[in-house]
Amino acid sequence: MESWSGPVRRSGTMSFRFEQEMARPARAWLESRGLLVKSEFPTPWGICDLVGCALDTRSATRRLKLGQRSPIGSLARVRLLSIVPEGRPISLETLSQRLGGFTGRSEIAHEMDQLVAKNFVEITRTGMYLRRNGWEPLHKRIVALELKLRRLTDALNQAIAHLEFADEAYVGLPAHLAEQLALGTKRQQFLCAGIGVLAVGRNECRVVLPASRRSHGNPALQTYFAERFWRTYLKDIST
Repeated sequence: MESWSGPVRRSGTMSFRFEQEMARPARAWLESRGLLVKSEFPTPWGICDLVGCALDTRSATRRLKLGQRSPIGSLARVRLLSIVPEGRPISLETLSQRLGGFTGRSEIAHEMDQLVAKNFVEITRTGMYLRRNGWEPLHKRIVALELKLRRLTDALNQAIAHLEFADEAYVGLPAHLAEQLALGTKRQQFLCAGIGVLAVGRNECRVVLPASRRSHGNPALQTYFAERFWRTYLKDIST
């Protein structure tokens, strides 16, 4: 079993009174796997307690060489960029058609101006748009971790939702409860869904059910969430 041991000598197996108390050892477990970590991570369906992301340093280097230092921006802008081709120019009218006519031309033009200003897109002589890429995907791995004291069904459903953007999703439970789950009737539900279970103690975390790595999430959503770690990455490489 994977484990992380903190600096405190005595291993803690006491129960937690609040879910927030589980965050410190859980965060350390994610960081020990080489992940950048963010807490209270907003998603379209609610808050994920902890998200860890490993960025691809080669992709990051290629992106910086293109002068794309700024984050892309909103989810709508990320989705718009995802439909701009790399090798063949596209017109504003075609972009509008591909968005199903739900976004006005003036709004699309404004977003494209922002992408041009940030070097993600260039304008051809004929006024069409061409994408400047060669680095996506930016991330190698995204891990979502939902912490719960109880309410296992809610925890499972939330973790499944997180697979829209995460390659792996875990539910972190107090150690005694996680160990009971790994041997109990709910074990098969977690295995079938590919959701891992993390036993969280005061000073250590252990994987009692491994997560299955998935790759069928929403690509635009994955890019958008990986972008949230971009500024952190830039700070790390500048220190």
